[in-house]
Amino acid sequence: MSNTLQRKLSQALFLLLALGILTIVIVKAKATIHNICPYALICFGFLKGNLITFSVGVAALGILLGIAFMLLSMFQGRVFCGYICPLGTLQELVYALRKKRCQQLSYMYERKLVKLKYGVLIINIILVIFGLSWLYTNFCPVYGLSRLPSMAIGGLLVFALILIGGFFVERLWCRYLCPYAALLNLAQKFGAVLGIKRHMIFRNLERCIDCELCSRNCPMNLDILASEYVEDENCIHCLRCTVKCPKSGTLCRGKEQ
Repeated sequence: MSNTLQRKLSQALFLLLALGILTIVIVKAKATIHNICPYALICFGFLKGNLITFSVGVAALGILLGIAFMLLSMFQGRVFCGYICPLGTLQELVYALRKKRCQQLSYMYERKLVKLKYGVLIINIILVIFGLSWLYTNFCPVYGLSRLPSMAIGGLLVFALILIGGFFVERLWCRYLCPYAALLNLAQKFGAVLGIKRHMIFRNLERCIDCELCSRNCPMNLDILASEYVEDENCIHCLRCTVKCPKSGTLCRGKEQ
């Protein structure tokens, strides 16, 4: 079984699992989606008053999952985004409806826009510290879906905008706005400081013909030709670059040397 097929099967499995859990939450209404959301590490992993403490009773499993995926990213990169996250999978499906791929932004603008998600993360943390996390939660797309059939207008509106925007810009949410993606990126940076070598996409410079097909087809708009290893933390290890490469064996996934 090819690596790309394994990824597709993983995405399908976790999407169906997420839909099943979401249905149970909506129908039974005995739990909150935050009990399993890894970003609950931020939303509810803080605070009583102005003290930063774990609110284990609110979303214990979500907090543990958040920590687990952060640790995983230190060694494997953002495989959570490429293999597990149902919102990422939905964005891929929506963009696949296009008959033709949109032209990517220049790398200069891309490097500026990807920083937006760190701003979203900082704003969220500030709101949580001051006991105002409900302001952010009201616009959480996952929370908005979990409140059905009640109306969580803000979250549903954001979810709709993510899908609409994702039709025109591939993985719009993942690239520019997702605060958990920012958190995973920071975990990778911290892992690098600790000397942890993570898996990356490796480019065989002797075989590469610099055709740029890998970069032009990257869903995260990364400059894959920039170096021998794709060191950018935004890589989701989708392996599309390895598939689009016309010379077999030029690109592969392996541990940093």
